[in-house]
Amino acid sequence: MAQRRETILKDIERLAELAIFGTLSETYRTCGNRGCRCHGEGPKHGPHLYVSYRGDAGKTTGYYVPKAAQDAIRQGVVAWQKLQDRLRELAELNKEQIVESARAAR
Repeated sequence: MAQRRETILKDIERLAELAIFGTLSETYRTCGNRGCRCHGEGPKHGPHLYVSYRGDAGKTTGYYVPKAAQDAIRQGVVAWQKLQDRLRELAELNKEQIVESARAAR
């Protein structure tokens, strides 16, 4: 159990350096140019990457991700998801340790 705990804590530290809170979505849009293909049968502009998250007031908010930052943002969102998984694993180990200690103290 101690070895597993150490591995999880190292993963948490590594992932915390990269983690970005939110979920990703891609959108396609029409532009302001009425003569553009996107207003007719042609394809829309995009994809445009956005990050959505629940803000401090509990409302969903988000931001546009520039093309130059898309790879790093994608990696950060994946790191956030993995970080949550690792924290759940750590919480489960903590629970098991407390329950085992309580049983041993009987």
